[in-house]
Amino acid sequence: MGGIPHGRAAARDGWLGAMESLLAGLADHFGPLLLALGALFAFAESALGLGFVFPGETVVLGIGAATSTGDQVALAIGVVALGATAGDHLGYLIGKRAGPTLRETRVVSRVGTRHWDRGARMLRRYGVLAIIVSRLLPAVRTLVPPAAGASRVGYGTFVVGSIVGALLWSGLWVGVGAAARTALPQAAARLGTASWLVLAGVVVAAVVSVLAVRLARRRSRAAGRVAADDVTECA
Repeated sequence: MGGIPHGRAAARDGWLGAMESLLAGLADHFGPLLLALGALFAFAESALGLGFVFPGETVVLGIGAATSTGDQVALAIGVVALGATAGDHLGYLIGKRAGPTLRETRVVSRVGTRHWDRGARMLRRYGVLAIIVSRLLPAVRTLVPPAAGASRVGYGTFVVGSIVGALLWSGLWVGVGAAARTALPQAAARLGTASWLVLAGVVVAAVVSVLAVRLARRRSRAAGRVAADDVTECA
């Protein structure tokens, strides 16, 4: 009878040791290369046309989990935010150069013209606050910078909103990763092996669900473009 609890404790200790090894391995790789990767993915997440392709938040979460000191967390937040605001600037410059006609391009339609329209409405109504808040809204954040450029939003207003929004976004995801690094081993120590497997299954299911939703959205947009082309040909 006493062997069952002992076996469960041993299995739990094995899971805990594996998790601690994984997190320690992440911490060992924290450095310029990992920070540059975070900045690159943050840039791609923000840049016009790339926001639906690159999983920026996932990489930033991993960087947060790799931090082990407050200084590293602050450095990661700053570097990731720099990459994000650089992506914003690319979109702003493209929008300023192309003007309102950018809305009708294939790049914008691939992300979704409804997101462009939503971003444009937010800009008209809230100004710099819209640039800040849109950073936390998937898809919309990709199109608000070019919409701001096309709408001739002043650069001073744009840069303030972009920097503040990028810092909020970076701080959120790096902070969640850093908190997970501390909390996961503690959670594993408290959960039984079966409960931990259930939790892992829930996480995997959530990731699969997100990927399925993204795939469905892409197929829906593709079907919409085909239907629009058919209507145009008939006309």
